[in-house]
Formats: sequence, structure tokens, C-alpha cells
Amino acid sequence: MQQFINTIHTYNRYFILAALVFVLYRSLSGWLGKGAYGKADNAAGAALLGLAHLQLLTGLIQYFFTSDRTKAAFANFGGAMKDSWLRYFAVEHIFVMVIAVVLIQLGRTFSKRKTTDIEKHKTVAIYTIIATLLIIISLAPKGLLFASLN
Repeated sequence: MQQFINTIHTYNRYFILAALVFVLYRSLSGWLGKGAYGKADNAAGAALLGLAHLQLLTGLIQYFFTSDRTKAAFANFGGAMKDSWLRYFAVEHIFVMVIAVVLIQLGRTFSKRKTTDIEKHKTVAIYTIIATLLIIISLAPKGLLFASLN
């Protein structure tokens, strides 16, 4: 089970990166180019949100049930805070990623309340940019963006 969840969590990040790039492209070009907010924009946002929720779910399963790293951190939390790798998985990674998923959700939710296409694109763009930056900042320093979490 651990390997299955880890595999989903590992490969889903690439789908999320692709969806982030696509949603950013659509929202920025729609916002700056004053384009219509169409079915493709809505579908892209829904796909990104679904992938983000899947990533969050698999991450939470790992965090609480299957990860040897978090089990080690929870066994000695004080000691884990002194180990940068254990602290990263026990606190930093989950904290930043939950915020990123919340931002993606908020961007989609708030954009639906907007009345003009430009406002919808702008809302999605701003929230997605912030979420993307958080994800990259969180993963890049540890070299995890293109590495396996095994």
C-alpha cells in the first residue's frame, strides 16, 4: 500500500506542474489579453483542483499512516526539529503544500463569484501564481521537484 500511494504522489506532481503551467497560461493570457473565460478555462481549473486534491489526499495518507520519515519524526519530534530532512517532511512540506492547495481552491471558488471574464482570469491568475511559487520554493531547495521521494 505504501508503495502504491507513494507512486501516485510521485507521478501526480508532474500532472500538477503541467496543469499549473496550462492554467497560468490561460488565465494570464485571458487577463492581459482581455479574453473570454470559456469552457476550456473552467475545465483546466477543475482539472488542476482535482489533481491538487488527489495530491493532498495521498500526501496526508503518507503523512499520517505510511511514511517512515514522519513516523521517525513523530517518535522524537524535538530531535526531528534539529534534523533538516525530518523537519522538512514533518512540518515544512505539509504546511506549505496545504496552503498551496487552499490557494488553488480559493482561486477557483472566488473566480466563480466574479461577474466579468477579466475578473475571473485575474483571480485565477493571482491565486495560481502564489500557489505555484509556494510549491516551487518548497520543493526546489530540497531537490524534490524532479526526484523520487522513495
